[in-house]
Amino acid sequence: MTKTLHERLRLAKIVLHELRRGPLRRTELEKRTVMHCGTHSTFEGIFHYLLENGYIQKSGQRHLAPYILTEKGQKFLEGLST
Repeated sequence: MTKTLHERLRLAKIVLHELRRGPLRRTELEKRTVMHCGTHSTFEGIFHYLLENGYIQKSGQRHLAPYILTEKGQKFLEGLST
């Protein structure tokens, strides 16, 4: 596994784990993720990947609605944890 892929999977695992603990707004999710690993730009990339592939979603229509982990995201996190 390449270093870049390993880093992206680690970031995905952190994002999904934080959302498993409860819904978070994007800025709070970014702060928690970057605190563990990565930068703003690496967070942006993994965040968009997870959102576009249905692993995470907004909990409502409001502009500041928090993001939540989907069932698909829960299964992906379980796969990353093994």
